[in-house]
Amino acid sequence: MLRRLGDLVVVACDVDPPPVANARTLALHHDVVATTLDAVATVPFRFGTVVATADLDAWLDAHAPLVRATLGQLRGCVEMSVKLLRLHCGHSIERTCRECADGAPGVVQLRELAELLVAQAGVERWRYRSPAGGSNVAGSVAFLVPRSEIDAFLTRIAPIAPRAAGIAVVPTGPWPPYSFVPAFDRFPLASLASPGPLPGRLA
Repeated sequence: MLRRLGDLVVVACDVDPPPVANARTLALHHDVVATTLDAVATVPFRFGTVVATADLDAWLDAHAPLVRATLGQLRGCVEMSVKLLRLHCGHSIERTCRECADGAPGVVQLRELAELLVAQAGVERWRYRSPAGGSNVAGSVAFLVPRSEIDAFLTRIAPIAPRAAGIAVVPTGPWPPYSFVPAFDRFPLASLASPGPLPGRLA
């Protein structure tokens, strides 16, 4: 469902009850957001941003200033992600250490590699994540890259991969700029301060 808010177009759908996050629903959400990738600017809402139908207009009005400001910051840009994947211990086969005993790159090694990527990328806005759990993803760096500079960005970071012992450096994208949008999960504080019940409910 497309809903116009002045010069903005909001992509929404009816859900009842609110969806549970799992591989299928997350993939469906991503597929819908990915259809907007060719827009001049897109603000992708996080999975689970749910508003009661009766409150949708009030919610959109309350968030319009933040949406417009964010669109201005993201205009003409996409997200490029560089995943750091564990391959094996960075030391020789005869030598292990506490950090690398289970095949995981050391914390210092990962931090230095992420810093090298950021310096080489030459991109002002970036986010680093170090995922938890048993995945082979040791870390990832998201970059906000102008569309016209994607090829140049990939060329700049290409020399990093051969220098990453025990870690595969895997660029992916372009993606909608998930990592560079604020959370839209509640009304702005000014609205919360107003008397009476909230004009909207989020789940």
